[in-house]
Amino acid sequence: MKRTFFSLLAASTLVMTLPAIADAAPGKVDRPVNLRSAPSASEGSVYRTLQPGTKLEVLDGSNTYWLKVQVAGKTGYVSSSYVTYTQPSAAAPKAAASATTQSASSNQKSSSSVKQASAPAAPSNVKPAVEKPVSSPAFTAGSGVVTKNVNFRSEPVSGSDVYRVLSAGENFTAVELTNSAWLKITDNSGVTGYVSTGYVTYTLSGVTSFAPPAAEVPVTTPAPPVSVPSVQPEISTPAPSDIPTGNAITPDTADRVIENALALQGITRYGFGKSEAPILFDCSSFTRYVFGLEGVSLPFGTAYQKDIGIAVEKDQWQKGDLLFFWSSVPGLIGHVGIYDGNGNLVHNSASKDGVAISPLDLKYWQDHYVSARRVLQ
Repeated sequence: MKRTFFSLLAASTLVMTLPAIADAAPGKVDRPVNLRSAPSASEGSVYRTLQPGTKLEVLDGSNTYWLKVQVAGKTGYVSSSYVTYTQPSAAAPKAAASATTQSASSNQKSSSSVKQASAPAAPSNVKPAVEKPVSSPAFTAGSGVVTKNVNFRSEPVSGSDVYRVLSAGENFTAVELTNSAWLKITDNSGVTGYVSTGYVTYTLSGVTSFAPPAAEVPVTTPAPPVSVPSVQPEISTPAPSDIPTGNAITPDTADRVIENALALQGITRYGFGKSEAPILFDCSSFTRYVFGLEGVSLPFGTAYQKDIGIAVEKDQWQKGDLLFFWSSVPGLIGHVGIYDGNGNLVHNSASKDGVAISPLDLKYWQDHYVSARRVLQ
């Protein structure tokens, strides 16, 4: 009786564990990507950054944007855009489970009749598992061109990470029409992402020179409520010190940056670590957004923005300069805003819960000032 019980227990345990093991698919990291505790850029924590070439096991690839993986015994989630993997056939797991169940049944009969039973023969129709690479639906890549500066995003959702701002006239490869509002493309650097269809013209198989009106999906209009807010870029490499720009910088650029910022008064609110255009930003995602509208690409976070452009002395400030301040620890930068050229700081304020204009001659700003950088050169 005891023998029968333990045989059944072992067999049932094996049946339950086999599918999980069989579902795992080998893969590797193509570009630096964060291994996260949850399938979201805004929830959970970052375990570590996986470097290109890192081998991993994909446990679940059912989510369009996130993969559940295991790396060196650690289970977490990574963005699917940064990983290449193959998907094993489902035939083998089913056959293994069937064989195990049959074996368990045979053991039970053997124990009850107290007779020697031989192991059941493997089914003759079971074929070995064949790994098949994960592929996108068949399509013929097309071409396209940007008609108006547009955010190049990691996902087809307003508020997802912005790789950079594509400038008018820039060419790209059109991959597929995700929906009426978003087009999946690959830029000239080989990076694949999404752009709003209202800011490009393109040609795809069966769709020629499709160009919806720009007013249909403006860059600054929030998408319907979705639970995919962005906190930081998935690529956790330091930002470069030069300033990539989509538009040529002119003397009027600073004026337009200030106008962009002030236009968000009453619209934008403050949210620490948030970047959900145009309704929820922290201080650095706010500056990144308003400069990005003019084709000037800034990195995310004061830790990176404090090193962008060139250093400026306090008595040499110009309109459009970024000013940095410490918040809780003296000397440790925790806030950034834009100098308006008239002695004021235009910034997204936590205390005001939105865009504010603060006189820089106030004692608080005088005492907490750290540095300034010029990105409009």
